Amino acid sequence: MRVEKFLRKDKIDSESDLTTQVELWAYTIAKHYSISLLEVYSMSPRLFKQSLVWAMVATEEEKKKTEHSKQQAKAGDREMVSLDYSFLDWEGTE
Repeated sequence: MRVEKFLRKDKIDSESDLTTQVELWAYTIAKHYSISLLEVYSMSPRLFKQSLVWAMVATEEEKKKTEHSKQQAKAGDREMVSLDYSFLDWEGTE
């Protein structure tokens, strides 16, 4: 399928890929806010971007919480120490 091929790609190569990316972003917004795609496509570009950013951040935070809960469950009664390596992502950006 078109979507499956797109999801395996590392970069946007064509106008079709760009269209699919926008559809993915619209789906992300609709899912996060529990609204229809029609409502998403009716948003102004500014509201679309803002909604997308918040939806992506919230989704990422939820993934982190889920992973933390899984690790905590594995640890059982043992003490668990969280390590934050996010500073590695910032290297060279300044």
